[in-house]
Parts: sequence; structure tokens; C-alpha cells
Amino acid sequence: MVNLVEFRHALDLLDRLASKATVDRALQSAGLSRKLVDRGNGFIPYRFEAQVLEYVARAIGDADLGAHLAQHFDYSIYDAYARYVLGASNLGAALERGRRAFALLHPGSEIVLRETDTHLLVGRRSGLVTVIGHRHLDDAAIIIIGQVARHFLGPDWRPSWIEATGDGASRTAFLEKATGAPVRTGAEMPAIAIERPALSALNPSPPSAHLTIGFAELPALMKIEPPRTMADAVMQVLSTQLVVGDLSEESVASRLSVGRRTLQRALKAEATSFRELRARFIAARARSLLSESELDVPSIARALGYGEPNSFRRAFSGWTGQTPDAYRAATRRP
Repeated sequence: MVNLVEFRHALDLLDRLASKATVDRALQSAGLSRKLVDRGNGFIPYRFEAQVLEYVARAIGDADLGAHLAQHFDYSIYDAYARYVLGASNLGAALERGRRAFALLHPGSEIVLRETDTHLLVGRRSGLVTVIGHRHLDDAAIIIIGQVARHFLGPDWRPSWIEATGDGASRTAFLEKATGAPVRTGAEMPAIAIERPALSALNPSPPSAHLTIGFAELPALMKIEPPRTMADAVMQVLSTQLVVGDLSEESVASRLSVGRRTLQRALKAEATSFRELRARFIAARARSLLSESELDVPSIARALGYGEPNSFRRAFSGWTGQTPDAYRAATRRP
């Protein structure tokens, strides 16, 4: 999964390199829209970001689009996560912080630290190697990880080497130019090599006590709750699908990059079902709209997929024991 904060920043950068019409078409190709992406905090499957980048790359003829974007990527958009990582006492501690907290930023992916006698390999495993467009995200990861190292080691620092997925002479040449380091292709995951002594480099701008962030504080500061179960992931995707008006089991399974049967089995193992989760989601959304909006009941019914307001009224009464009008009156009572 990719954090929407990162995805929105990627779209801003894409708008500088291509026309907004091209980027909009790329979003449409992935079944997304600006409205959906601007909906606040949360996550969408990583493969949709890869698909958008691949579409734009082909449209503008830029085979190195991911690396181009990463050169302009602002690490501070990660906000609390960035402050937590860059607030470490030294580079080694920062990389360990990044590894520990990465699941809060990208559930399902991980930062991998692999030691050799002379170096630490810092990579990002996403499981995207079969997804069209993954190479753009892989190349971007190399450059973004390098940003963390340069915070401690200075802007002129270069990795001893980098490891890139896939191959290609033109791509290798661009990555070498962008990173100032030799490229080893055909790697399992994108990574950079940092000499072990460099890990002791002290933070040139350590935060003051009142700006220091602890790991336990991160979820609240990031205003997110990463999915820990398949049921959690389904509930998050349902909130995304509500914007496009499709709360079907097939659409949710597609967003999660799994088959419908696989989704059903996973939810059964968690002692629930898609039907139960969908009902819970709609009930919570209905209560929220009734108590916090001025929309009339027919409009709320349509927004939640009910063709007939009376069908919604019967369903709502079953969930709460109250009619929608009675619930609205009760929640707005002084």
C-alpha cells in the first residue's frame, strides 16, 4: 500500500513534467481520480502508483521517469515520519528508525538492512516485481534512501554502489549520473551501499527536546492507522471506493490486487465476511452523514448505493433500532 500523502506529492511532480490532462488520463487508466486522491489520509495499493507512472512515462517518452521524480522529491512531505527518521542521533540509528516505522508509511513493504564486512546495504522490498511500472518506483526508492544518508553525510556524499532491479544500458547510465555511483543491475530489490564507518556520522541538526518524536507517538502524529488485517484493508478500500461509487466485492478485491475467492478465504480466516464488513462500513457512514451533514435522507441513500430511500430506511432501522430522521434528531439534540 502507498500513503496518499506520498501519492499526492508524486502527482504534483508529475504535473510539472507532463500536462494535467495526461496525468488525469493516467489516473483514469488506474480507475482513480484527483477527487479520490485528495480525500485525506489513508492508503491505496502500490500497483496503482506504478500504473500511473508507467502511463505518464510512455505518454511523454521518459523511460527514467521514476528517477526524475525522485530528484525533486521532498522528503519532508512525510512530516512526522521524516522528523522521526531525521531526528536520530546518527545515520545508523536513522536507518534503523526508517526500517522500524516503514510499515506505518507503506503497509506491505519493508526497508531491508543487510550487512557485509565493509558496507550496509539499505533496500526497499515492495513485492512489486511483477507489476508493470514497478521499475519507476524502484529507481525512485534508490534516490530517496540516498536523501536520508546525505542529511547526515552532506550533499556531496555518494553511495559506494547502488543495486537496481532489471537491466538496460540507458537506464543504468541515467542512474549512475543521478547518484554518482556505479550500478549493479538484476538485483532482487533497489538498494544503496553505505560504508560502515559512515553509519556513525552524527546528526548535523539534532532536534530540540520538545521537537523529538518517539516511535509510540508516530501513528497519532501521522493521523493514520495502517491496516493490520485483511478486514482493516477492506474497510480502508471501501472508503476509497465510496468516492467512485462502487462498493462491490469485485472492485474491492481488485483494489487489493487479490482474487475474489482469495479475499473471501482471508476474511473467513478472520471470522468475518465482505458482506458483514460492507454493512458495517455503510452503517458507520450513514450515521456520520446523518449527524454531521445537511444532506436529506434520499441523497444519503443514493450516496450509499440504495436506489430507493425506503430500502435505506429499513436497513438503517435494522442497524440502529431508529429511523434515519429519529437518529438525526437525537444526535443533534442540545
